Amino acid sequence: MNAIEIRGLSKSFHGIYALQDLNVTVPEGSIYGFIGENGSGKSTTQKLLCGLLVPSSGEIRLYDRHYTDAEIRSNMGVLIENPGCFPGSTVYDNLMMQALNIGVKHPKEEVNRVLKLVSMAGASGRKFKECSLGMKQRLGVAQALLGHPQLLILDEPINGLDADGMRIIRETLTEQNRKEGVTIMISSHILGELSKVATHYGIIRGGSLIREMPATAMSEECRDFVFTRTGDNEKAFAHLQTKYREVEKMDNGIRVYDENESANVSGFLYESKIAVSEIQFCKVGLEEYYLKVMSGNKEDK
Repeated sequence: MNAIEIRGLSKSFHGIYALQDLNVTVPEGSIYGFIGENGSGKSTTQKLLCGLLVPSSGEIRLYDRHYTDAEIRSNMGVLIENPGCFPGSTVYDNLMMQALNIGVKHPKEEVNRVLKLVSMAGASGRKFKECSLGMKQRLGVAQALLGHPQLLILDEPINGLDADGMRIIRETLTEQNRKEGVTIMISSHILGELSKVATHYGIIRGGSLIREMPATAMSEECRDFVFTRTGDNEKAFAHLQTKYREVEKMDNGIRVYDENESANVSGFLYESKIAVSEIQFCKVGLEEYYLKVMSGNKEDK
């Protein structure tokens, strides 16, 4: 079963379409990385899923039910843009009010549980207005986790977090997914961090989905290569082209795609009397893959 199925979804604002004939499939139990440029339609899509906006046309189904189904709605956790909190109230009180608002059983225990999940138990008495941006984002994730939701919709949840904050959220989401079976749809501009948790990806551009695939398929498309930097990259590039078919000159060095052993490249350059200052085996990352997809899509248009 799919947790989310979007078919032919469109949304216009005063005649201008933010989404056009969008199709998205999020498998149950997945962590779906939803990525795209600013203004591509990510937040609009997530707001439609959460009922914050009404579609102009198309269909949204959650666990094979209409997205307005009350039972499904009660099993969703949401963080869209910013956490909705009272500035003068404490972290604990904001969570308690939300827990009571959504009818959580044993609210005190549940608030303490989610505070521990996002490592904010020690900040429970701090007023929301006194929290840093990163703390506010972690509080927003804690709010979304109240009541053990089956589906999480998170819009830029790691925005403003430092490295440790990102680690905490990453570990929390991974644990909820693996141990609790929670399906997570997460948008983020921090693609390196997203690549550490996502099991599936959807790339949106101009309100339409241009690529959707499991992380395993993306990993196969993200090719391996040997990267090297030398004392004379122009000379090294010319020499490497005599031995290898796929050599690419970069601003900061050279990539050899049809070789898996760094030692073979360095040995060949040594024999050619070219000094190697750096060499390593690498893989194309999510950010580079995304930029290539987006660039190719622009050329298609």
